[in-house]
Amino acid sequence: MSHLSTMRTSVLMAICAISYLLAAAQTIHACSVAMRRGMQARRLAVCYEALVAVHLVLICAAASSAMENQGHILLWLHPVLLPIEPLLWVDAVAAALGALLALRCRRASMIGEVALLALCTPAAIDAAGRGSIVLMAVDVSYFAARSAALLALDWRSSKASVSRLSIVDALDALPEGVMWMNGACEVLFMNDAMREVLTALGLMTDLADAHGLWEQLCAFAQEEEDGRLIVATGEGTARLFVRDEVVLRHRLCQRIMAIDVSEEAALNVRLERVNRLLEAANEELRASMAEVRRVAEEEASMRMRARVHDTVGSRLSILHRYLEDGNDDPETLEKICGLLSRIMDDLAEPERHAAGLSPICGAFALIGVEVQVAGELPQDEEVASAFAEIVLEAVTNAAKHAQARHVDVKLQGDGGAEGAYLSVRNDGASPAEVVEGTGIPAMRRTAQGIGATFAIRSTQPFTIEVVLPPRGGAAPMLPDEGGQP
Repeated sequence: MSHLSTMRTSVLMAICAISYLLAAAQTIHACSVAMRRGMQARRLAVCYEALVAVHLVLICAAASSAMENQGHILLWLHPVLLPIEPLLWVDAVAAALGALLALRCRRASMIGEVALLALCTPAAIDAAGRGSIVLMAVDVSYFAARSAALLALDWRSSKASVSRLSIVDALDALPEGVMWMNGACEVLFMNDAMREVLTALGLMTDLADAHGLWEQLCAFAQEEEDGRLIVATGEGTARLFVRDEVVLRHRLCQRIMAIDVSEEAALNVRLERVNRLLEAANEELRASMAEVRRVAEEEASMRMRARVHDTVGSRLSILHRYLEDGNDDPETLEKICGLLSRIMDDLAEPERHAAGLSPICGAFALIGVEVQVAGELPQDEEVASAFAEIVLEAVTNAAKHAQARHVDVKLQGDGGAEGAYLSVRNDGASPAEVVEGTGIPAMRRTAQGIGATFAIRSTQPFTIEVVLPPRGGAAPMLPDEGGQP
């Protein structure tokens, strides 16, 4: 190793400084390897990386001693001087451990550095002669590149790995409150969200002893069932507290979680409001039906039955369709309740066509059925009343049986000298076979009562046509498919 003393001082200074920094970097890498979990042959890898750090320290000491030109390469340790040459046999141990680690982990890339460590043993250095100068330069260069690459990988791995600190940070970032207590009710951990919840309730957050905490939460609870509490923590906010037992660090602990259920609580309030409105609607409906039964006993049976079918049937169809759609809009429900409350008024109204077809369009719009009217009701009051009844029954059937969303009503003529024409089309499902219940016969009787013909086309779209001939007896001109006469 005496050839090292012949190297230039500047080169030795560079090697000394670089190897010193590399030894520090290698020590950091060895600590990173020691902290890894689940690594294959971790203990063997830690020992190997530690010996590489020792190797770099010896290179630094050798360069420093050669720079002082003492004639021998010595390691000065106060108060003694140790020859470095015997200490370099540590490289042989490092090479052996490196070879074993390469075999255990199947790392073919380690062959080069294992060979380099083996060449740094005293026997190999003596055999190299002046080539030992080149060997030192190659050794320092290789481990400089290796240390830089390994530190970069360690930094990248630390960002992606899960540590205790990262777990604590993740728990603090949770919107749900969580805390753990041991068997003596000593708080082991409490995240920020749980502190905010307890602060909002006016409870202590620096708890070392959490005895009686659950009982205090029970005093605030709106609902309580099997270890679950719903507590209002502010205006419009609510938390679900859950208590259970978990194993933390091999110890049985008690866990309390505070889950935000504000949206669910608001939804429950809305559902309760809708239920109350539905109950009120049912009461109105029962009262209306009782009134209908009383009026039916006083009126003629046939006329009363027809009028009840037209009025109550359409209202019930609207309510039934509303309930089927699952709409929970309180404003729409209030309007439907208004329709139900006016059933008796509509039954007592002898001239329902006076307001035109707008009430029908508005009522069915509440359940999403669009009724478009082209034309005006005939001027003749009897014909207009009959046409209004037929339109009401046709739209009711379209919404109730065909699940239609769009109904087109076309009107033509004055009901006198020009005659009159009515067609009602819907975009609902057309039945394969028309089964006449009570609605279609009632419409047919109404049409025949004014001297008009009544026809059904069950093809798509399902269409009802009523034709009233002019007073002269000639058939009126019917609209074509495009809607033009």
